[in-house]
Amino acid sequence: MPGWLRQGLVFGLMVVGVVLALICVNAEAELQRRRQAACDASLSLPPSAYVLGAAGLLVGMLALLLLIRWFGRSRQVIAIVLYTTAVAGVVFEAFALITALQDPGACGRSAT
Repeated sequence: MPGWLRQGLVFGLMVVGVVLALICVNAEAELQRRRQAACDASLSLPPSAYVLGAAGLLVGMLALLLLIRWFGRSRQVIAIVLYTTAVAGVVFEAFALITALQDPGACGRSAT
């Protein structure tokens, strides 16, 4: 497989991983908005959001592992940019999944 095709595949996997993590973050943000509006901390995040977050993290890690395997000793600028982007993507995906797994907070409204 040519180098440019491998780079494209890794970049595509990184994009897919970040998009899956963004879907998880958006679902979590919508849930937080609904919890605040209803003042109900018992509302739960759908299991599909957890699955999407975990899938995003796994896809991002796969992209990083393929990048290391295929371009481990390469000092080309594109490889360094892909490394940086892949690491940033995996960190974002991990934080997205951790945020989704956190317990709901208390209601922000004060009782009058």
